[in-house]
Amino acid sequence: MKTLAALVTGGGSGIGLATARLLLEEGANVMIVGRDSAKLKAAAEEIGNTDGRLKIMPGDVSREGNANMLIGEAIKAFGRLDILVNNAGVFRGGTLSDMHEEDYDYVLDINLKGTWFMCKFGSRAIRESGGGSIVNVSSFLAVRGAKGMPSSAYSAAKAGVLGLTKALAVELAPFKIRVNAVLPAVIRTPILNYLADQEGVDKMIQQWKKVHPLGRVGEAEDVARAIVFLSHPENNWITGAELSVDGGRASW
Repeated sequence: MKTLAALVTGGGSGIGLATARLLLEEGANVMIVGRDSAKLKAAAEEIGNTDGRLKIMPGDVSREGNANMLIGEAIKAFGRLDILVNNAGVFRGGTLSDMHEEDYDYVLDINLKGTWFMCKFGSRAIRESGGGSIVNVSSFLAVRGAKGMPSSAYSAAKAGVLGLTKALAVELAPFKIRVNAVLPAVIRTPILNYLADQEGVDKMIQQWKKVHPLGRVGEAEDVARAIVFLSHPENNWITGAELSVDGGRASW
């Protein structure tokens, strides 16, 4: 069986890092990308020796030229691309009346436009490899609101990611490219620090546990396992799916 090649955006921490680690354990070659070179280097050190199967590459997915470059670097490194995981994301909250246009643009550019760019160039590469998988990280906030967490821009972006997933699942199916999405609820990752300092985040986590039927917030590995499941070649009859990874939150 050929060695699969994967690219994971937002791979320097959280869900992206956990996904990269699991893909490596499955035997894939993996490139992690992100805007912070130091964070990527730290992630590589945390993962440890992979005999060259892990590569890092800084880049901003919200810029079309950068997205094209990142896909090209993966091809240079591995000779092919089979799996694309669009995990790069940011959160800026705020009420509808208080949020500024630059905040809205920042959230939409990275979460939605960046995903679109990576799908555009990544799908070409995956097609040349004979098919493969794209997994987009959306959010339970794409399909419902959350009291006490104003998130209009983020919700709009993640709902866009979900719509993009559905459309591309149909468009790319003739090329044997599957496109699916995961919808996490509250996950214990560095993105929570956009909301408050660590003490404040710890307090919020205690409250959030109460609104997840399984009684806890999620961990990065919970989402990573779902991503790896959707990306695995054995699951080649799954496309256009939206997999909730939320401890039952969307059913509350």
